Amino acid sequence: MSGAPGPESSKAIWRQWIREHRQPVADATTAAVVEGLRAFIEAFDERSRSAASRPAALGADLILFYRAMPGELSLDGLADALGWQHFAVTRTPPDGPLTLHPAIGAMEQHRYGFPQPIADAFELQPRHISLALVPGVAFDRRGTRLGHGVGYYDELLARLPDDCPRVGLAPYELVFDRLPTEPHDVPMTHLATEDGVVAVAPDGS
Repeated sequence: MSGAPGPESSKAIWRQWIREHRQPVADATTAAVVEGLRAFIEAFDERSRSAASRPAALGADLILFYRAMPGELSLDGLADALGWQHFAVTRTPPDGPLTLHPAIGAMEQHRYGFPQPIADAFELQPRHISLALVPGVAFDRRGTRLGHGVGYYDELLARLPDDCPRVGLAPYELVFDRLPTEPHDVPMTHLATEDGVVAVAPDGS
């Protein structure tokens, strides 16, 4: 996307610019991202079984993903393909940080228009998550995530296990060379676009 702000611009300026310039996510883009994630997850599961790097806790090895807001890249097709029982989602409580819950079960409408677990849904712990698929307004090639500015996801990502990969999802046009960063930002380890899933290089290459 040409004409983007520079990395010295504030996150608020970036968010406003992206809102004014982003296009609706095409069905073909969603399908390509989902297919790339399927291959990545299958390979990740195989490596995890071989390495057995950490003991499995009750209910462990779930994939954290999200239910899309209007205009976001939807992952419902991924859950349809792999089975909803393998996924966890967040709930936004009236107060406090995001909570984690199985993706199956009763849902209610979030104020931003997507389904979330009901208030008394079974609560998971961060240790139950082995892989996180993370939404964002935009990302850069160093793994920086630009969120909506509330800070919920950065707080949640900081609570996940240290060895939990964090995959940022966006159409390729919303991956930039460099975005502004702040000390509390939790970087991604991978980026997923319609071109596939790639590990993040520290230098953004």
